[in-house]
Amino acid sequence: MLLSIEGYFEAGRFIADTPVSIPERKKTIVTILDEAVNKDSEQQTYKKLWDEIIDEIENSNEVLEGEPERLRFRTPEETEVL
Repeated sequence: MLLSIEGYFEAGRFIADTPVSIPERKKTIVTILDEAVNKDSEQQTYKKLWDEIIDEIENSNEVLEGEPERLRFRTPEETEVL
């Protein structure tokens, strides 16, 4: 069984969002989420990918023919039906 408890560290102690009782000497795993680092890293990855796409478009010598097709995006209501 896996129990997940959210909370935060303060003054070297874990403070749970909700009261919890953990038996003594119970095997536990602590995962510390560093949201700021993950978010910055993710943004840098997306920025790099978009920069590559833009470079490919700008450096393309492909000749486009015909008229571009008009895009129609689905409304949230149409998406919910799917």
